[in-house]
Amino acid sequence: MARMGNEDTLSEVLAEFARTLLTDFSIQRILDRLVERIVDILPITAAGVTLIPDGGSPRHIAASDPLALAFERLQSDLGEGPCLAAYESGEAVAIADLAVDDRFPRFRPAAAAAGLVGVFTFPLRHPEGRLGALDLYRDAPGGLGPRDMNVAQTLADVAAAYLLNAWAHETERATVERFRERTLHDSLTGLPNRLLLQDRLAHAALRARRSHGAAGVLFVDIDQFKAVNDTYGHHAGDELLVAIARRLERIIRSGDTLARVSGDEFVFLCEDLESRADVEALRRRVETAFTQPFVLAAHTVTVSASVGLAYADPGEDLSDELVSRADAAMYDAKRRRGVPEPIIDLREGAVRTRR
Repeated sequence: MARMGNEDTLSEVLAEFARTLLTDFSIQRILDRLVERIVDILPITAAGVTLIPDGGSPRHIAASDPLALAFERLQSDLGEGPCLAAYESGEAVAIADLAVDDRFPRFRPAAAAAGLVGVFTFPLRHPEGRLGALDLYRDAPGGLGPRDMNVAQTLADVAAAYLLNAWAHETERATVERFRERTLHDSLTGLPNRLLLQDRLAHAALRARRSHGAAGVLFVDIDQFKAVNDTYGHHAGDELLVAIARRLERIIRSGDTLARVSGDEFVFLCEDLESRADVEALRRRVETAFTQPFVLAAHTVTVSASVGLAYADPGEDLSDELVSRADAAMYDAKRRRGVPEPIIDLREGAVRTRR
């Protein structure tokens, strides 16, 4: 595209940036588009942008070509150059010919050896400071006229405004996502909670209808968990729940879900089963997981678990009813085994349950 320095072209570029307000353009996409368009409308060879957060290292570097990117990185690596000078001063830096400019003794010889002759840098300004700088590079000596300097600074200021807008959108999205994660995960163990389990169950039902796959649920209840809380306190009880969660995570199949649905109750949702034997094998692994003691910060605790199983054959509807069936099966298993009586050995600092 031929370069044009008229007002219509500048208006076109400004209008294009304005449209980013209505999009989800990322910060990197805004920077990439800026350096691409500014090379089209100004008498320069290449352009680059570096963002410099307060007290941080330069980042989000964009460039119109590999050589411009090398010049951006060179300034960052050396900690010297017109980019950093414009950022620190808030004023444009113009070098029509590096050969006769001695302001940057480390940057100048390295850049000149790579073919750079002229560089013009404009701070990315906003009301409370600066975000970084826009660098314009030339491979021939000569300055930029007053109008081109004004155009470049205008584009730098506009880019800064849209970058702030993009950051605000990214921050908002991140806040929403963090809130969503907190509402869908158990705050103690980090496992999916009952709400996320229901969502996974709904998706599993859709997949099962398409693939005619089988599914199963294991409902796991910790026997005599109250004895741990009563003996060592709720902090130790919380520690135990986290330890149990980490141990159960190690035995879950890839693609399945392990959730903590209440105080001492955990649920496995198992999808794409070949047969009931698959979920029966998982139940055995869960029961085996409780044969070894849990080593906490101040105590060693051995507890057992009651496990209920519910299985849905291919074509059978999946719903909360499957979880309810597993819950009922767990209580049935607890009744058949008898609720274990706790054995508390204060000398060894251990709570055990008698089967």
